[in-house]
Amino acid sequence: MTTQEFFDGLLDHVDLKVSDKERRLIETKQNELREKLREFLDLEDDFLTGSYRRNTIIKPRNPSEKFDVDVFVAFNKEDYENKDLAELRQTVIDALHNINSQYPELGISRINESQRRSVRVEFGNNFQIDVVPAIQIEKDVHYKIFDKRTLSAVKSNPKLHGELLTKANEHAKGKLVPLIKMLRAWKRQECPYVKSFHIELLAVEILGSSNFDSYSEGADIFFDKAREYAKSACLKDPANADVTIDDYLDDDGKRQDFINLINTEFQLSEEARKLESVGDEDGAVAKWQEIFYDEDEKTAAAIRSGNFYVGAGGVVVGNNDEQKYGRIESPRSYRV
Repeated sequence: MTTQEFFDGLLDHVDLKVSDKERRLIETKQNELREKLREFLDLEDDFLTGSYRRNTIIKPRNPSEKFDVDVFVAFNKEDYENKDLAELRQTVIDALHNINSQYPELGISRINESQRRSVRVEFGNNFQIDVVPAIQIEKDVHYKIFDKRTLSAVKSNPKLHGELLTKANEHAKGKLVPLIKMLRAWKRQECPYVKSFHIELLAVEILGSSNFDSYSEGADIFFDKAREYAKSACLKDPANADVTIDDYLDDDGKRQDFINLINTEFQLSEEARKLESVGDEDGAVAKWQEIFYDEDEKTAAAIRSGNFYVGAGGVVVGNNDEQKYGRIESPRSYRV
């Protein structure tokens, strides 16, 4: 296997493949819902945002898990500026229940109010729409939104984030968005305490002006330059310089963990690049597999090949002599 084949396979594994039929259904549902929300709410703006809109969404771990489509609804500043998140959410909740009552043909199967920042609308399909309330400060420039983790109000602009990603991806000749998907999957496996948006913004910051011809080169550049960014809270929101995106790592006591991980991954990526440069593709792929791996997929592959045995403490992946993949706690099921 070549390095390029490895990354192509990795992308194929993590990429959420939405069929044309599914995409048309999503477009129909979100457009119909937004139209009704405009009818029932006094909105200044409404728009798609999030990883689905930016095309950086990745496949859920569980095949039965739904993926999110985020819709921002922005209220006017004059009437709603002093409203807190709870009041805005309740306003959205009331509107959604009225919409569902008056327009059953929309096909809403459930209005899930358990979200802390948004209200989830389910249709019985493989996707769900999260309606996220915000307040428009200046159209297309600033919106008062609420942090998903702290629920505190901040000024930002999701539209700008999408525009910057589009420009950076064009500069990278279409390679940045796929690489971000792979980095999101890496984050989910290796450092789930890191925000996905943090990884996306960091990738745009680092790779948006870099020149790289392959995923392996791009990943190596990312881990190299991320070492400096990891040292302290310094990643600013391009829509609001007063907001530091990565300061939560200090609040959560996770900065040193992130520093250590990035340093380790950079060492591995450098070794992989050196092996690739001398034509040792197998050696390079082995190094990349130490960075980008999926434990569940590795286990499923081992079960398919019969390379596992039942030990006293659970299922052990690998043969009885080597046990090189470690012990998997039982009970646990795998899709094979």
